[in-house]
Amino acid sequence: MDIANGHSDMTEKDLNDIVNHPKHYTEGTIECIDYINACNFDYLEGNIVKYITRYKQKNGVEDLRKAEFYLRMLIERELNGIGDET
Repeated sequence: MDIANGHSDMTEKDLNDIVNHPKHYTEGTIECIDYINACNFDYLEGNIVKYITRYKQKNGVEDLRKAEFYLRMLIERELNGIGDET
């Protein structure tokens, strides 16, 4: 199932699952996006959760570094007293 290489043997269901329910977000009992929404996380917080959730199934250390990037931004925001403006 490699969409990037234009494989035409994928069904609509396969495409839908890759877009709406990718495996790297559905390994547990709750999807990452459902958890983020239930907790009312903002953009920075949601990205931290997203990258931590998927790092073992997708990009390893690269995703941990992305989470670190957003975590550093969140820490800086908190230290500067800038709240969530969303």
